[in-house]
Amino acid sequence: MHLQVHLHKGANFFNLLETNMMHITSVAIQTANILGIFTDPFEFQGDYGTEVNPVRNKVFELIVSRESLAKNYTNAEVKELMHVEIASEEEINDYQQALIVQARNEVKEYGPTLSQMITPELIEEIKKKHELFVESDLQPILGFIERYKDQKVFRFLRNNPPELTSLDKILRDKAAREGKSFDLPILGSTKLLTGKNSFELKKNLLEALFTKEIFDSTKTQQSILQALTKLKPGYLSEFLSPDADNNDLAAFSSPLGQVFFFWMSQSLNLNLIAIDPDMISQVNKVKEVFAHTLGDPNARAITLKEKLISANISVLFTQESDALVPDILINDGMYLPIDGQNMQDGTIVLLRSDMWESDYKIIPIEGYEGYTEGRMSVVLATQKGSGQQFLLASCHGHSTKAEDGRLQIRLIMDKFKELSNGNLQLFIGTDANTKSEEDVRLFRQQLDELSLTAPSVGPTTVKKRMVTAQNAKAGKAAIDEEDYLITLKPEAGGKLGFNQVTVGFQEGKADIKISLPNMDNQSDHYPVGAVMRPF
Repeated sequence: MHLQVHLHKGANFFNLLETNMMHITSVAIQTANILGIFTDPFEFQGDYGTEVNPVRNKVFELIVSRESLAKNYTNAEVKELMHVEIASEEEINDYQQALIVQARNEVKEYGPTLSQMITPELIEEIKKKHELFVESDLQPILGFIERYKDQKVFRFLRNNPPELTSLDKILRDKAAREGKSFDLPILGSTKLLTGKNSFELKKNLLEALFTKEIFDSTKTQQSILQALTKLKPGYLSEFLSPDADNNDLAAFSSPLGQVFFFWMSQSLNLNLIAIDPDMISQVNKVKEVFAHTLGDPNARAITLKEKLISANISVLFTQESDALVPDILINDGMYLPIDGQNMQDGTIVLLRSDMWESDYKIIPIEGYEGYTEGRMSVVLATQKGSGQQFLLASCHGHSTKAEDGRLQIRLIMDKFKELSNGNLQLFIGTDANTKSEEDVRLFRQQLDELSLTAPSVGPTTVKKRMVTAQNAKAGKAAIDEEDYLITLKPEAGGKLGFNQVTVGFQEGKADIKISLPNMDNQSDHYPVGAVMRPF
């Protein structure tokens, strides 16, 4: 019988349901941001195994800006560097500012000049690709190189406008939608670097990047120019020379310019790695090990499955899942198929087949673009044995708009009230992207206003980005409470409460001194679980 019919059967059905409520079954639930696209062995700090950790640390020393590290030190890290246990905010700030100034002076003299990195030989290789672009797009780029050829470019390329580095994300997202991997011979991928020296590495990357498919993936020239107008005056002069002009960046607004700038940014990493030729082979060894451990999506999915079986998880809410996770969980019939759920963002609801009726109903959320984008999945399902119906929702709040996570919860409650007959139960698993204490306070305040409750589990993401296209985040620690399991309060009709709450499949709060991802927890978020028992 279709679940939606259950809501309209009349008094006899509801009398039966009240009787069955005496036998409502405990439910083990889990929410997990899976970090489905995890192809970069150098993006995050963390324990990736004794075989590769030393090489990763060498790469961090070569690639990560000391200025960024100094800017992003926590108070605890500054006090450790001061060799004191107690210090005032003013003392900590003064010491940190001194560290930043020292690091900035060092960074200004670090790395190659523009002409050392982009040699005449490499420019000739670009000219050979003339069928991909118009000549007039190349001239302003060559003018930029000539004007700043003697300037050190490390600090500029570690502080460049994000609008000019987003090709990385475009290519990654496009590949994910097509079921492919983002596979370029750059530092941040599992593809091996090809070449024995700096020139060969950069030339081979150029061959991989300068293709019609990638040129067709660039943003419009107008959108880049509009973004560049938002830069503060004198942006270039901070990094290159006093007479630098922001308008010079317009050279990179064309399709050629965008591909060139991405190539130039990645070439800096390759240039620094190749200073020691042995590092090329060492980096490739890290890539090989990573590809067969944390970077192997199949192995990660199997590991997750084993943990779900051990914890007897009945409902799994995922965010940012790749297609492999549901495929592996569904393949042997352990979980029900997810036909009809939007996999665009990997935010889905997975139900154990031995615990839930197979005819669950997908509930659309009209008028909300996040639902269309796949950042919310809502289903109406019936528990086997008890006949109890549940509205189950997996959510992924916008990464830079904490209010979006709150909006998702309100939309679910609107739908819950529309569907409820007085006995309907509710579970929500969400990565709400609450990145500050104020975000968490507002999120929990809304839960309270909506008669919802969630256990307090502390930080669920403990990470530090290192080699990253998000330059401002390099070396910045993120210790945030972002992931929640949610249900109705008893006074609002909730019949099951939280027991045996886990973070990373372990009871108790996460150790904030251990960075994610690592060999034990292979995502940048800890999964949060609980056994829901009848009151």
